[in-house]
Amino acid sequence: MPFRNSDRTRREVLANGAAVGPIGIVLRSDDGETESNTDRRSKVPIPEGSADHLNPDRHIVGTKSASVAKRVQKRAKSVRRILDFGRRGDGVVGRFDAEDLDEIRGMSGVRYVERDGTVRALQQRVPWGISRIGARDAHSGSIVGYGANVSVIDTGIDADHPDLRENLGVGNAIVQCSGSCAEPWDDDNGHGTHVAGTVGAFNNDIGVVGVAPRATLHAVKALDEQGGGTISGIAEAITWTADQGYDVANLSLGTPSSAEVLADACSYAYEEGVLLVAAAGNDSRGPVNYPAAYETVIAVSSTTRSDSLSSFSNVGPEIELAAPGSEIESTIPGGYDTFSGTSMATPHVAGTGALLMGHGDSNVRARNRLRNTAEDIGLSSEEQGNGLVNADAAVHAASVGELGSVTTNQPDGETWFTVSLEGRYDDPVVIMSPVSTNLGAPVHTRVRNVTGNSFEFQLEKWRYLDDSHPTERVSYLVVESGTHTFRNGRLLQAGRTAVNDGFRQVDFPQQFSAPPVVFTQSQTVNGSDPIVTRQRQTSRSGFEVRLQEEEALGPHVNEAVGWIALLPYVGQTDSGIPFEVRRTQREITHRWHRTSFTRGYSSNPVFVGTVQTFVDADPIELRYRNLTDDGVELRVVEDRSVEFDPAHGRERVGYVVARRGGLL
Repeated sequence: MPFRNSDRTRREVLANGAAVGPIGIVLRSDDGETESNTDRRSKVPIPEGSADHLNPDRHIVGTKSASVAKRVQKRAKSVRRILDFGRRGDGVVGRFDAEDLDEIRGMSGVRYVERDGTVRALQQRVPWGISRIGARDAHSGSIVGYGANVSVIDTGIDADHPDLRENLGVGNAIVQCSGSCAEPWDDDNGHGTHVAGTVGAFNNDIGVVGVAPRATLHAVKALDEQGGGTISGIAEAITWTADQGYDVANLSLGTPSSAEVLADACSYAYEEGVLLVAAAGNDSRGPVNYPAAYETVIAVSSTTRSDSLSSFSNVGPEIELAAPGSEIESTIPGGYDTFSGTSMATPHVAGTGALLMGHGDSNVRARNRLRNTAEDIGLSSEEQGNGLVNADAAVHAASVGELGSVTTNQPDGETWFTVSLEGRYDDPVVIMSPVSTNLGAPVHTRVRNVTGNSFEFQLEKWRYLDDSHPTERVSYLVVESGTHTFRNGRLLQAGRTAVNDGFRQVDFPQQFSAPPVVFTQSQTVNGSDPIVTRQRQTSRSGFEVRLQEEEALGPHVNEAVGWIALLPYVGQTDSGIPFEVRRTQREITHRWHRTSFTRGYSSNPVFVGTVQTFVDADPIELRYRNLTDDGVELRVVEDRSVEFDPAHGRERVGYVVARRGGLL
């Protein structure tokens, strides 16, 4: 079945005030022991009496349509809940007489009839894991889970815990909290609070810190004070998570047997854009439990401090990722404790997924990133799947771009400086302009050797000038080639094309809704003479660009010109950095013009800009001075290799300004 547009679905739901969140579960028998099942992958209903963890008094009827579900409801002695699986159909949970069940099984439009069952949290054995997966390194790039909503489907979350309450969002009690509870979804067991702390304990200098410390955590209490619940209750929790538009569901729970209603719920949620992460089980190399074994769910095994498989961890071909699960310290109601289990491994993966989805990834893209960046720790594929989850690698592999600034002088024409990038890229484009004005002599930047983690630059001057130049400040914008969409839906595109001294048409891979701001710069040094880029005729579908040498020199060979295009916008990057992209309200000439920003930033913001027009054909460089929190002065400087008249026609400048550098 094709996937739905998960980004669109999630954004539409969130626009109506919904939140997001994930968690994992494991289905258990009432005595806590795992039941064996030789045909765990079978999709046929489990026969009556084949497993004692099933509820003998309650059944689930899966139907193809709402109309059939209504017919089934009329045959029920009582109805516990109705589950809406969208285009997959409905599920009716209730009590039925045996003769009615026989007739229901024969109804046209009935997909399955199965008994409801119990679910329990994976057994807890009494968080070095955060460091082991590189989560703290991932946080250094300002990616800490902003904007991500994680549903923790478990025993609830302690509503008053000082390490969690800052991050708590809307909760839901499928099962009501027992005893003295601050909320219906409060934790009366401890398991859910421990899991939640690993996902996203707040970074507040007390206790512990989670993988995604700024993600919003949603307690979906589907397990009772004993750590038990029903299959239909878990299905309802997963469905509710999807209907809220949440990003991630953490399921530190499981059952040894497949249930169609559980498979339906997981398929529905995955198609709606939820990243589902579940525990493999704690049966000491037993088969992977459900829902972890479903294709729509990431199955997680557990590892030790020495990267060996935890003795209790289940294994199998369904294992997708491994994560730390032995002796994990995290939050519990009223304090902290150390537990072990695949339940403890699962939130390491869910939290990393929250980092990615908060940064704008869909559930499908995030899942691929998690797989592709996992660390091979030498275990078999049935033990580690694709490897140990690596939050640092996943986050930096997912980088769309970054902003930064450097300050340097230019001692001579032979010296090049290296900038190491914070993110990791496959084919980045670098824009480094304009140069500050500590000295008014013409100068611009030249870029070369652009790689996935660095680039080189120098302050380049026209041939008729001295190669040396005093200290200047210049900012840069780096974007991965391709088409990207910010979480707010705005389009960002980047690429490169071969250009010489004649104008060349560049078509955007995807048309913008309005003419974007375009930044251009050569990425290579195929010809030794100094050059700048000039552009014109920007439309929704493309623009024209060329190279310019100083006026006294001739044509120039082909260079790879990089370009970045994005619509005017005032807001913040997906990583939370305030920024704006605009064109100057006034046209810029050879005289200084003050451009005001739409809001205050900082005393030393990042500022990148290029000339957008070609009103005057003389070669020019853009320069700035007096950059403050609320504006900057700009001018263009003509080369004077042929004529000494500094006057230049009115040009329009496009710019991006940000409060600070960091990943976009």
